[in-house]
Amino acid sequence: MQPSYDDRVMTAALDTAPPHRALGRLVAVGRILLVSLVCLVLGAAFYVVLWAANVDTYGQDPPRGLQLLLLADLIIGAVANIAAGPMRRAGVWNLLLAASGALSASSMPAVVVGLVRLGRRRDVRLDIAGTATCALAALAYSTLERWGTGAWSGSVVFEILLATVLGAAALLWGRMRGTRAALITSLRHQASTAHRERAAIEREHDALAREHRALVAQAEAEQRAAIARDMHDSLSHHLSLIAMHAGALSYRQDMPPERMRDVATTIHDDARAANTELRHVLGALREDGAEPLPTAAHLGELIETARAEGQDVEMLWEGTDAAELDAEGSATVVTLVRIVRELITNARKHAPDSPLSLRLSRSEDGEGLHLSARNPLAGPSPALGTGWGLTGVRERVRLLGGSFEATEHDDTFAVDVHLPWRSR
Repeated sequence: MQPSYDDRVMTAALDTAPPHRALGRLVAVGRILLVSLVCLVLGAAFYVVLWAANVDTYGQDPPRGLQLLLLADLIIGAVANIAAGPMRRAGVWNLLLAASGALSASSMPAVVVGLVRLGRRRDVRLDIAGTATCALAALAYSTLERWGTGAWSGSVVFEILLATVLGAAALLWGRMRGTRAALITSLRHQASTAHRERAAIEREHDALAREHRALVAQAEAEQRAAIARDMHDSLSHHLSLIAMHAGALSYRQDMPPERMRDVATTIHDDARAANTELRHVLGALREDGAEPLPTAAHLGELIETARAEGQDVEMLWEGTDAAELDAEGSATVVTLVRIVRELITNARKHAPDSPLSLRLSRSEDGEGLHLSARNPLAGPSPALGTGWGLTGVRERVRLLGGSFEATEHDDTFAVDVHLPWRSR
């Protein structure tokens, strides 16, 4: 007979469910021992009741045949009850447990266990076989009891009917347990399938979202490229007009003052229009969500933020101020803000408990800016750095035509930055 669906499901679950095979085996062995022990204890109780009933009927000297029957009942019952645990996955062989009731009343716990297991398989043929086995076992036990005592005990028909009803009840109980287990397994399978389908839908949704973002980015890039082409054409037009009128001014030395003022006004208007259009186009080309360029006021904000986080930072201005620095140009301001941020971060990482002193000054000849930073060394650095931050600072300074120097002297880390001052 082929294994039923329940057995295949239960076997697969037993093979895959325990996270540790050793623990799974230990649990299985413990369950087997528990079933055998419970059946053995209940079987012993049945035997004590049976022995007491016979002693009450026949006294201390029962018939010889009854003595042999009681001895066989004890042995067969003990074997059947002990075997009830290991035969958990014996399948149709659990019919042997049901058949043991033909020779032993004390094997009733094993008989019930075997019938429940047969019922869990939900096979009508096994249900019929189990019910028939119970009826035949009752008939056989009554026959043996008559042989042992020499007389029929009670109604044989009633005993057969009672055994049949009790056996059918055990089979029905097992069928209910099997149906419940199959339902739980089916629900778990459906939940697992639904989870996999939901995960697949989410992955597909994410892929569509990424594709949509890529298409949007591509469209934006194409639009920016078109704006850049328009900027090229428009600025070329304005610059060509400026070049033409400026050339006329240099070529026509005899131009009347009124006409010269008109040409100068035209050049001024074209330059202003070109500058305005350039600003609009650059603003359109700027990516959405990009942060605005920092100003000199950001230097003070960096200092205040560092102090609020518990860092001891001081910055001294000499020979210049924020307004004058903003007037110098965005390139210089952006570079200074990036440098100061990196110096504060570097000091926080490598000397968190040491004060950081910053000094920004303009040279005496007014041709350059000097930024110096000093902070005491705090021994071995508690944080590992890549060195890329100072490398980036050095590159920014180099691109502006300045100089950068970082040294360690007398347990002090020093940074000196020189930037050119380009008047507009």
